[in-house]
Amino acid sequence: MVFKSKDHLKASVQDFFVRFARREYRVVESKPKLWKVACKYDQQTGCSWMLRGIFQPNMGLFKITKYAGPHTCLMNEISVEHGNLGKSMIATHLLGMVRQDPAYDIKFVQQNVKDRFGFEISYHKAWQSLKAAREQVYGTWESSVKKLPRFMAFLQKLNPGTVVEWLNLETDRPGVQMLHYVFWAFRPCIEGFRSCRNVISVDGTHLYTKYKQVVGGRDFRCKSAGASVSIRACG
Repeated sequence: MVFKSKDHLKASVQDFFVRFARREYRVVESKPKLWKVACKYDQQTGCSWMLRGIFQPNMGLFKITKYAGPHTCLMNEISVEHGNLGKSMIATHLLGMVRQDPAYDIKFVQQNVKDRFGFEISYHKAWQSLKAAREQVYGTWESSVKKLPRFMAFLQKLNPGTVVEWLNLETDRPGVQMLHYVFWAFRPCIEGFRSCRNVISVDGTHLYTKYKQVVGGRDFRCKSAGASVSIRACG
């Protein structure tokens, strides 16, 4: 049996062990052109199951060159945290769902994994797997921020007159700043602002004085100059 890459070989063995064999294996040796695994409990039970895959230069593929099976150990009752059901495997399973719904909720991940693979996973592993799936599809937060300057420059190029303002914070590293805010306004909006009346908008705020109340909310109204101002304190 041949595989297009070492990763493909590993993924296939992992899927078989989790979904069908319902046993666990351990990696005995792993090199760029070799991958060898054995039963996780071979030393305790004497189970002789093992598999070895080697890269074949003439084929450009990985090939299973040695296989000793089936397992001679008894099947353990594994229902929680299968040792070979890692976050990368779960993340690959979640890719389609994350593409369809970027806000796919973590509360569905644990049940989805149990339905698919038959094993329960911890909340932490579910969160890590969902995070890995989102990063594979949409990139990391860091990679997204790095793309922001180019995105804004392209936005200005396609929309002449667009104003972009950056607010960065100083860091303890000389010459290095951290993004705090970025503001932009399209030219049609800027032109439209000139036709608007002056408005003062004040958000609701808590009072931390003698009267522990809130100023603002939906009953706080500040209109243009000369107009009335209405303030109601809400407990």
